[in-house]
Amino acid sequence: MKDGPANSRAYPPGDFGEWDLDAQKALYADLAADAVCAWGLTLEALNWLSYSSNAVFTLQTSDARFVLRLSLPGRIKASRLRSELEWLRAIRQRTDLLAPGPVPVSVKGKERLYATLPHELFPPPHYVYCVLFEYINGRSKSADELTAADCRRIGRYLGRLHQKAQFGPPAAFDRPRLDQPGLFGAESPYGSADESCALEAGQGEVFSHVAQRVGQVMARLDGERDSFGLIHADLLAKNALFGKNMFAAVDFEFSGWGYFLYDLAPLLWQLRGDRSADYDQLEGALLDGYLSARLAANVDREALEVFIAARQLASCRWLLQNLHHPQLRDAAPALIRQRTAELEQFLCSGVLRRSSPTL
Repeated sequence: MKDGPANSRAYPPGDFGEWDLDAQKALYADLAADAVCAWGLTLEALNWLSYSSNAVFTLQTSDARFVLRLSLPGRIKASRLRSELEWLRAIRQRTDLLAPGPVPVSVKGKERLYATLPHELFPPPHYVYCVLFEYINGRSKSADELTAADCRRIGRYLGRLHQKAQFGPPAAFDRPRLDQPGLFGAESPYGSADESCALEAGQGEVFSHVAQRVGQVMARLDGERDSFGLIHADLLAKNALFGKNMFAAVDFEFSGWGYFLYDLAPLLWQLRGDRSADYDQLEGALLDGYLSARLAANVDREALEVFIAARQLASCRWLLQNLHHPQLRDAAPALIRQRTAELEQFLCSGVLRRSSPTL
């Protein structure tokens, strides 16, 4: 619990993006304690869950646990946030797939799926988006811990998501279109205004060539039936929860309209770097699980390889987008340099080989 109102604490001088990690986390923690009041809850305990592009907490009330996510609006539009939560609610209501359930909040007498909380020290427009989720009791695993059986469960979940969770969206539904311009253009969820300024010489050219290769594959897939729809787009190991007789996917922040085959790429990209010794076995298990749920799906291996490279490029853009984060700010230049060299090798060989860390 905090000692007083968020605005009463002394914070460092300068812009939020220049603060150290402890100072940034202190401000988020103060606001998290305030945000809980919007839902009329009495907070008993607040604990950090993660902090990268968002600040995420678990919180305990007298009779329930929740997950609270705080996001800077410079990274996401209100319409896209609302639509992410609408899809999550539809998944919970229309399927038996387990995904985060957003908890509605009353704002000026109207039900909404998120709230806003102002603070002058955050970058313009000086507030954060607050989303409260029902707590899912499961355990995430690192990439090193994943077994073939785990990968099979993840693949089956994605297959069922692509098969069962598609729906006719409501009016003004606004999720990004993760096609070639949607992934790599200015309006991408991975985009940032000063990206080109932060790139070193030659990196932008490599990015452009990879994006062009991805666009060619996507154009070919456009001619195939049932190749495109709503996807998770970020199902890494940390976003999979395992339990006895249960599996859940969490963190749908980057979900959108995309190629179903691309949804397999994030985990394969991660395993390509973290589990090279037994990668083939884990890839086979993921695809086996996926095809068990989508029997008629066509897994185009050439396209899948290109999408793994697309994920590598998206990861570079994500790093550039989050240079305000102290840990990412320090690590990003060398990591982008290494990943760009790997993308150059992909352009020559058609295969992405990774030695760069995942983070």
